[in-house]
Amino acid sequence: MKPSVYQSDGFSLVELTLAMGVAAFCLLGILALFPTSLATNQLTIQQTADTSLARAIAADLRATPNTSANSPRYGITIPSTGNATHTIFLQDDGTAGTQDADAVVSQSPKYRVTITFAAPTNSAQKTATGVTILLTWPALADPVAASAPSKYTGAYEVFTALNRN
Repeated sequence: MKPSVYQSDGFSLVELTLAMGVAAFCLLGILALFPTSLATNQLTIQQTADTSLARAIAADLRATPNTSANSPRYGITIPSTGNATHTIFLQDDGTAGTQDADAVVSQSPKYRVTITFAAPTNSAQKTATGVTILLTWPALADPVAASAPSKYTGAYEVFTALNRN
């Protein structure tokens, strides 16, 4: 018996069409994940920047000697007794504006930082000074330093304690 001339070892057109359909369906599912992954990546970058700025402010407050009332880098006034709240506006690179001054639009601040101190009620108490650092953005949503932030779209808050004894 002779082999048929029309016999082939390749794929048929139906098999090829089905394989391409399955591949296209899988690629469509993978491509649908890209917007979600990009949004997650952007959020992660934002959270990393917020954490770094809050950590820098906390480190600046901790580095302030007991003999000084102002922090070395940001110039934040640390009360010796009682409670106090200060506001600074930060640019993207961490450059700070003047403490307790309203936001300057030409400086294009990105973050508003509200620092709340809970110091001992008198200097004889040997307790830590509690500090709450609240970063909010965009800074120009709440440009008045004297008011509490309320119109922000994102926030990062951290609490730390200072040993000022």
